[in-house]
Amino acid sequence: MTNIIIRKNKNGEYLGFKLEGHAGSGEYGKDIVCAAISMLTINTVNSLEKFTDDNFTCDANPERGYIEVDSKDGFSKKGELLLKSFELGITGVYKQYGNEFLNIKFEEV
Repeated sequence: MTNIIIRKNKNGEYLGFKLEGHAGSGEYGKDIVCAAISMLTINTVNSLEKFTDDNFTCDANPERGYIEVDSKDGFSKKGELLLKSFELGITGVYKQYGNEFLNIKFEEV
């Protein structure tokens, strides 16, 4: 199961997210849930790097299925939009495949 935590401040502004675990919806290399989650996540990180000047850290360990994005200062309007898009995509995967393979929590920091 992939556990996802999306962190926001009290004003609802994004501060980052953390994913850990593999979805386990299929055998290695054919797990479409894990592939969808990975694609959304990697695209979001790459887009934050390419299209914003936001200051954030990204830590990853592919073997554990772990990635964490964190910004102490928050994100710009562009960054907020990218993270809103990430949330939309991830919740779409959750709605399609249910809580058997994916768990999403929202955390106020």
